[in-house]
Amino acid sequence: MTDFKTTDNTPTVQVNDTNTMINRTKKLLVVDDDKTFLIYISILLQRMGFKKVIPADNGVEALKLLRLAPPDVVLLDINMPLMDGVTILRHIKGDTHTSNIPVIMLTMVSDRKSYEECDRLGSFGYLTKPVKIAELNNTLYRCISAGSECKNRQFLRAPFNKKVAVTRNDKTEELFAVDLSQRGIYIRKKNPFPEGTEVTVSLPLRDESTLNLSGTVIYKKDISGEVFKIAPGMAVEFRQLTSNDSSMLMAYIAELLTKDIIEEQDELVIKKDY
Repeated sequence: MTDFKTTDNTPTVQVNDTNTMINRTKKLLVVDDDKTFLIYISILLQRMGFKKVIPADNGVEALKLLRLAPPDVVLLDINMPLMDGVTILRHIKGDTHTSNIPVIMLTMVSDRKSYEECDRLGSFGYLTKPVKIAELNNTLYRCISAGSECKNRQFLRAPFNKKVAVTRNDKTEELFAVDLSQRGIYIRKKNPFPEGTEVTVSLPLRDESTLNLSGTVIYKKDISGEVFKIAPGMAVEFRQLTSNDSSMLMAYIAELLTKDIIEEQDELVIKKDY
C-alpha cells in the first residue's frame, strides 16, 4: 500500500512505497580519498532524497565523525592511502559504539582477498566504481531496511520541476510536478482532483516526444486543514505500465538524477544503468 503521510500526519510528496520517508531521514557517511567522487556521489544521494550526506576524504576524519555523529550507513572506499578501507572497517566493527553501523564497501577493481576480509569483519556489501544508480539505490535500501518490516524494493525517485500535461475526461491542463518516481508523480494544483480520479500524465522527453502514463489520484492536499509543508496538489500512482513504459520511465529518472554529473565528470565515477 502506498502512504503519503508521515507519522505525525504531515504529508510527504514522495510517491514511493510505504516506508520511503523513513529511509530518506537516514544519515550517510561517505569515505573516499577521491574528492571528485565525493562531490558527485554526495550530489546524487541528495537528489535521490538522502538529505543528510556527510563526506570524509580520509580514514582519520571518518573515524572522528563516526564517534561525534554516528551515521546510519557508511559507504567506504577500500583502496585509500595512509589508512585503507579494510583497516577503517576493522576499527568500526571493533568499537562497541559503532559496530552495529552497516558498512558498504566501494572498490574500483575486484580484489578477492579484500572481499573475504571485509566479509569476515562484517561489511554489508559492495559497490563497484563507476557506481551504477540502480545498484546504489537497491543496496542502500536493502541495507536500511534490513531487519525491519520494510518491503524489499525501493522505487528510484528524483526531484522534478517541470510542467506535465494532465488529461482528465478529455480535458488537458499543463501543471508543474515536483517529484517523480518509478511508482508515480506529485503534481501541484490549487484545486486537486478527488482521490480515485483516473488521469493520463504526459512527461516531456528530450527528443520532444512524450511518455504518456495512465494513473490514479491516490492522495490530494488542499490549501487548508494541514501544516503547509508542501504545496497543494495530488499524488498520482501510475497504473498498468507496460515493460516499455517502465524502461523509459526508469531511464528518464536516471537522466534527471545524473545528466549534468555524467557530462561534467572527467573520469567516470557515476554511471547510468538504464
